[in-house]
Amino acid sequence: MNNSFMNKAYIILVHKKPQQLVRLIKTLDDGSATFFIHIDKSVPVEQFALLNQFGNKVKLVERIHSKWSTFGLVECTLNGLKTAYQCGNKFDRIILLSGQDYPIKSNEQINTFLQESRYSNFLEYWPLPNYEKWPNDRGGMYRIDKYFFGLNQLQLFLSRSINFLGNLFPFLRRKLPANMRPYAGSQWWIIDNYALNYIVRFVEENPKYSAFHKYTFGSDELYFQMILLNSQDEKILNSIENNNKRFMKWKTAAAHPDLLKAEDLSKIKKSNALFARKFDLKKDKEILDLIDKNCLLNRITA
Repeated sequence: MNNSFMNKAYIILVHKKPQQLVRLIKTLDDGSATFFIHIDKSVPVEQFALLNQFGNKVKLVERIHSKWSTFGLVECTLNGLKTAYQCGNKFDRIILLSGQDYPIKSNEQINTFLQESRYSNFLEYWPLPNYEKWPNDRGGMYRIDKYFFGLNQLQLFLSRSINFLGNLFPFLRRKLPANMRPYAGSQWWIIDNYALNYIVRFVEENPKYSAFHKYTFGSDELYFQMILLNSQDEKILNSIENNNKRFMKWKTAAAHPDLLKAEDLSKIKKSNALFARKFDLKKDKEILDLIDKNCLLNRITA
């Protein structure tokens, strides 16, 4: 292990593809990383028995249901953060990934970058409303003043009914917690130990904030941005870089990024991001081997 490597906590959210997760961990395991894995509660944990090979390098965090667009995605991330926090001030960096991410820089390059930017937190954000990012639904403000109870038919009916009444009677609309400005951005980020401590304390001291976002559509794309960018702590505000260091390929107005394939390698190689998403080895088996060969110093096979 290189003694200059930073201590890293990788929080990884997964609900499928255990072998792909194992490959991701093997690739990122530089001797100075701990992996906090959240396995969606709807999935039998036995499917991920392969994780046992990593011993205490891997820690399973408390499992909950984490469906797309629901507050469960925030809760499982918080469970990972709190588990890392309980390890003491051990980690220099905390990095949020999904099980379908993969590094596009070597561990040496990742560590060098983190060393050279040790006073920065990497978090994509934009203030709301933003009609360029979200041209529909009032530039994303529907996420702030409209209720979202979930994705099943009854929950959608309740959401539409209450929001309809809110259109007639504005006092029924949702209102932001006091003195907070709305921000949004990508779910994925890299933060330091100071920001980790700040977030955990904020969540404990402000239960109404989480209660508000429990009924926010896509709350994982607002929750952490709003905590950090509404901070009164100058150290936090001065540390935020509006860049999450991820390579993703999007179609216009799509809900999810495109799957990356071998044909995307040239763009991946040109990117200054640290990680890319998302990958599915059942759809393209070649791409991760190409990244190992062309972007990383090590070659991992699974």
